[in-house]
Parts: sequence; structure tokens; C-alpha cells
Amino acid sequence: MLKLVICEFAKLKRRRLFKIALFTSVLYPAFFSALVSMDDLGTIAGTAREEGGFLLLIPILAIMAASLFFEEHDYDTLKNLVCVPVLKSHIVMAKIFVLLLFSVTYELAGYVFSILLAVIQGVPTDDWALQLFLTFCTGVLLWAAALPCMILVVWCNKSYIISVIIAFFYTLLGYVMHLSDVVMMKPLGLNINTLIPVPIIFRWLYQFKIPKGEITADFYRRFSLYFVSTPVVFMLLLSEAAVCILLIIKVYQKQES
Repeated sequence: MLKLVICEFAKLKRRRLFKIALFTSVLYPAFFSALVSMDDLGTIAGTAREEGGFLLLIPILAIMAASLFFEEHDYDTLKNLVCVPVLKSHIVMAKIFVLLLFSVTYELAGYVFSILLAVIQGVPTDDWALQLFLTFCTGVLLWAAALPCMILVVWCNKSYIISVIIAFFYTLLGYVMHLSDVVMMKPLGLNINTLIPVPIIFRWLYQFKIPKGEITADFYRRFSLYFVSTPVVFMLLLSEAAVCILLIIKVYQKQES
């Protein structure tokens, strides 16, 4: 299994998309720091973690999944792998794990750049440990949030254009939902709002923000009733991730070698 992971990572690292994608992790903090004066590390790291992560990382993960899953079909190498023999379920798990590693690396790259920006601008970095923890956790959670989209990508089977469309539609839908009070301000329970990944992640992240101004403070007082704890958000997202991985394996196994 480890050899499969190393092989999949080596294939991904050779692609130009890998380097371009990592570069995008610094775009949002660099852009916002150039336009807006940021006076604390949480704001800088939060911009990289959230804006870059939710708007760029999720579609990038879906597109990379398309690249990894379609590669064997493009080069007609899946038959050789199956004849070795290598189980298709192991191939899927290796690809999914590589995407998890990339997701965490992407978020950490944005965090490191945020630290550099904070040092250059003379911004205090006292809460670096908390921001590192939030960044690492967000990398894992965004990977889990992207998995439902990956099911559709694998199901499309070799259609790169449709995969890109699905990825960006899924990203925009999730991001727009987190702006809706109807979606966000609803108690946890057996309802669709609890199962939508992106809003739930924001409900976890918001509790670590420091309100600035009376309007923002009033919003956080009202919204605090709907915060989600770290154990709960991981339990929800990792449970959904397990189901998604099983579905991806089922779809992949039914496809022709």
C-alpha cells in the first residue's frame, strides 16, 4: 500500500498542475495584505486558510482527482496494474490518501506564507500555535468536504470538462450556502444542514475569530448558539468521508479496466 501511495504521489508531483496549485495557496493572503492592513496573525492566516481553501483548494482537489483517476485510462495502464495483481480498492485508497496529503500541504503552505507576511509587517505572532492547529485541521476537513464532488468526478469516467464544471459548481454552491442564515443558523440534528460539509466547517471555524466592532460582536453573540466543536465537526466530516470513499471504490470497481 505504501508503494502505491509513493507511486501516486510521484505521478502527481511530475504534473505542472501540482506546482501551479501549490502556488495558488499564497495568492489570497498576498492579495489581501496588499489591499488591506491586517493587524493580527489570525486575520492573515484566516484569509489563506478560508478564502484560499474554500474557493481554490476544493476545486483543485476535484481536478487533481480527475487527473489521478483518469490517468490509467488515458495511458491504458489499469489492465497491467490489475494483472500484477493490485486491488482496485487499494488503488483508490492510495489516490485518496495522496489527495489528503496535498490538501494538508496546501493549507500549511498558506500558513507559512502568512507567518512570513506577519513578520515582514511587524504583526504579532503570539497565537501561531492555534493558527497552525486550525490550518492543519482545515486541510483535513476540506479534503473530506471535496470527496462528494470526487464521487461525481470518478463516475463521469474520463470527462475532464464535466469534472471541471462539477468542481466549480460544487465549490460555489458550498461557499454560497455558508452565507445563508437559513443554512448556518440551524441546530445540529437529523437535517440536511448538518450534513452539508462547507457550512459545518465554517460553523466550527467562526468560534475562533475575534469580533471587531459592535456589529460583528452582535453577529457572533447570535451565531454562538450554532458553533460546532472540534470533535463534532471531525466526527461528522470523517463519517461522511468514509461513506464517500466506499462509494468511490464501488464506482471505480465497476468501471472497465
